[in-house]
Amino acid sequence: MQPKFQRNFYPNLLSWSELEFLINVRPLMSQDRVKVLVNKNIEFEWDCPVWQLDKNTYPPTLLRHLLNKYVCYFHDMSRATKKINNVCNELEKQYNRQTDAHIYLCRNTKLKKHPFGKHYDQSDNVIIQCEGVTNFKVWDINDKLIFDVDMKNGDAIWIPMHYPHLATSKTKRLSVSFPICDKPIQAEHDRAWVTLD
Repeated sequence: MQPKFQRNFYPNLLSWSELEFLINVRPLMSQDRVKVLVNKNIEFEWDCPVWQLDKNTYPPTLLRHLLNKYVCYFHDMSRATKKINNVCNELEKQYNRQTDAHIYLCRNTKLKKHPFGKHYDQSDNVIIQCEGVTNFKVWDINDKLIFDVDMKNGDAIWIPMHYPHLATSKTKRLSVSFPICDKPIQAEHDRAWVTLD
């Protein structure tokens, strides 16, 4: 993968209202799936209704608080919507490697520093901005600045593994990151979308 930036690559991939639907599906909001990015270790405890099967799902009021205060992301979301599943499918065909989707959001515009800071990943990533404006800086492995761009709805950036990058939310932000596994697909990956015709 080569670093690349493209304006208006995939507009309207995911909206705030589509995300609102997802976060109100209780089984999706488990502590295993929802990651809250804080600079300190915070533990939460809560009581659960007797009928709740997964005791590790965030209660709605706590979840709303966390989503409004911190940078959060949801992983294992490659089938969250048909459009996200289609992007994963296209990337898997193009690179012959399994692809996931991580939904990132930052609703607190007063945050001065992203919890990850300048960092690099162990996978190639394609990041698509869905809502708001995010400044992305990408450096090569020798720490030379390649991109310094403000991403808006539909814009995409390709970040190869080990390339340092920094995301800074300039407004409330919603984006989807597509991490691409570093190993080739060994067997056919089932991306069929279930319909009820």
